Amino acid sequence: MTTCAIERDWLHPGIACLWISNPSHRNAMNDELIEQMIAAVGALARDPACRLIVVRGRGGIFSAGRQLNDLRRLQDGPMADVQATYERLRVLNAAFHECPVPTLAVIERFAYGAGATIVSWCDMALAEDEAFLCYPELQHGIVPSPAVMALLQSVPRKLAMELLLSGRKVHGPEAARIGLITRSVPAGSLQAALDEIIAGVRRSAPTATRRLLRFMATADAMSLRDAMVEAVDSISAGLLEPDAREGIAAFLEKRRTRWSQA
Repeated sequence: MTTCAIERDWLHPGIACLWISNPSHRNAMNDELIEQMIAAVGALARDPACRLIVVRGRGGIFSAGRQLNDLRRLQDGPMADVQATYERLRVLNAAFHECPVPTLAVIERFAYGAGATIVSWCDMALAEDEAFLCYPELQHGIVPSPAVMALLQSVPRKLAMELLLSGRKVHGPEAARIGLITRSVPAGSLQAALDEIIAGVRRSAPTATRRLLRFMATADAMSLRDAMVEAVDSISAGLLEPDAREGIAAFLEKRRTRWSQA
């Protein structure tokens, strides 16, 4: 019997990879995978040694979206069951949004629906040029509400409306150009581009990175004026931490940094 799982690997010290593995459904998400991903992201967020969370799909496919047979079963039950199911998706959204560790989606082949939504919840997204993202939910009669907030933070409203209403495929180069993903590269360069991002993250101070992610999650819900005040507190507290002392000392002494959690 084929099983599905969110599998965790360590690509390098501090660099975790969460693999979506549901081969019989082209890595489509289901209730079990959502629960496993909530737990996995939460555990890595609490791990002080974790520097980056990479999210990929096994078998060279990111995700075919959501298993519709799960949703079909919900249609025969009470509203409370439907709401409880989508509440778990909200919890996963919050896990990504509030994660103090940077998250990076690596997209091969395609990311449909819920898969594209997970991509939008990640801090960064890298795709091969031939890969595409699309939001086909309306073509199945499903309201794609969980995708909207992150999508509106990535692209202008009119473009978001067009993507949601048409469900068209957005290939890597266009996705990067409009801000849906961070970068698109030829398939043969995907690993090199991933290694480049990992190297950049590993050069950054661990505690300062976590403080930045926490500030960004907080600032999202603030007015500009309130966020400017919060920024003063964030940078002031960060300057007194050991990593800031080490980073400034290393620069002045013309040597490599030795981060406390590297």
